[in-house]
Amino acid sequence: MQRGFTLIELLVVIAIIAILAAILFPVFAQAREKARQTQCLSNCRQLAIATQAYAQDYDETLLTLYFYTNEDRWRNPLFLQYSVGMWGPLLFPYVKNKDVFACPNGPRRGNHFEFGPANDQYIINLGYNEYIFRGVEIPWVGLPTMARLSSFPEGVANIALIADSALGGFFHNWGNDDNGTGLPVRGEHPNWGMHRLKCANGYWGAPESGYNMCRYRHTDGGANIVYCDGHAAFMPGKRILGGRAMNCESPVVDPTKPLCR
Repeated sequence: MQRGFTLIELLVVIAIIAILAAILFPVFAQAREKARQTQCLSNCRQLAIATQAYAQDYDETLLTLYFYTNEDRWRNPLFLQYSVGMWGPLLFPYVKNKDVFACPNGPRRGNHFEFGPANDQYIINLGYNEYIFRGVEIPWVGLPTMARLSSFPEGVANIALIADSALGGFFHNWGNDDNGTGLPVRGEHPNWGMHRLKCANGYWGAPESGYNMCRYRHTDGGANIVYCDGHAAFMPGKRILGGRAMNCESPVVDPTKPLCR
């Protein structure tokens, strides 16, 4: 005659399963996050190749446009259709895949990330460096040729071109002035301005206890970044430093700044 499990034995088995689940679930979550981060980096590498192909077609010059000067954007057909996501369709011929403009861990809804007319929608939660996009109208940057960018303190290898961004259009180094509150992010220098990279899933909204919110996209606020020389790499959140009112940056956003070391 077979003997069934006793209540105590069943409880022991359930307890063991619960312990194993508590151990393994965080591991699975970390593995899933790592896979998404890796896919995002893969997308960035495809965009890195696209930017170099674009530069070759335009006399070694990276994508750049007049944007604010004389309200030029309102006369630009691409801006009228795609707003600040207009760099997506400009690079699309070099990638032939709209999926590369999105990161799996990033938001996919809302006017910060959805661009284009109904018949040509883009989900873009990566951003293009505003200093370079507007280089022709920023006197100290100028036309972003590879030769010009190479002449700056850190050269093309450390200047960020495309990155995880809280606005799927541009990123910059003055996030502390973006919403007009001037409030710092907890744990960062009061003049720190790299919000769009580190707080890539959002930093707008009601302040929290005297600080702006900061929603990370990747572990510890790290960001995937495409650099002007055509390589792409993940930068841990603790290395994202600087701002418009600070002496150095990491990664370099304003091409004239030195790298924080």
